[in-house]
Amino acid sequence: MKRLFWTAVVLTALLAVTAGTAFAGSALELRSVGNNQGGPTFVFRVTGEFSDSELTGFVQVQGGDDFPLFCSQTSPTEVVCHASKKVGGHDVVVGFGGARFWTYVKEPGPGRSFCYPAYDYPGPFSPPGTTEWSHFGDVCQEEPAYEAQSIYMYNPEYASSYFYEYWGAGVDAFGWANPGEGYYYYFHP
Repeated sequence: MKRLFWTAVVLTALLAVTAGTAFAGSALELRSVGNNQGGPTFVFRVTGEFSDSELTGFVQVQGGDDFPLFCSQTSPTEVVCHASKKVGGHDVVVGFGGARFWTYVKEPGPGRSFCYPAYDYPGPFSPPGTTEWSHFGDVCQEEPAYEAQSIYMYNPEYASSYFYEYWGAGVDAFGWANPGEGYYYYFHP
């Protein structure tokens, strides 16, 4: 009877370990590294969902100092992490999602220097029949935007936050005038 009990305990433990790791998220690439006045930011392309306990990592500065990463999953394919300002100006190893990345974190710059207009569909207070994109704010960042870059942004016209994508050539939908490059609400028909 003891043998059967211990066999069941071991099998249950093995099942729990393999099932727990099979569904965990993992990092595929370190998409960008920035360092502005708010501190170093690391953006990872990921697969899978991360639990709260998995949204941690580390940064090891060349020479030995370790610092924690504080992360949040901003979309099903992206995790954004922040680290101590002390990692700026160093070569580092970044560990997150079961992967290791070697990169350089630059010193913080004077501020955000690349700004783009943010547009959305006409808001609820726009005149009926409006056929133009509605400019509701600007997005300023340290690095130039790249095609299909995603951000999560508050739109005061809708009193809510949405994901917006960068479109380098602008958006031409519904026959409306293309307002030019910027961030636009990603429309799912």
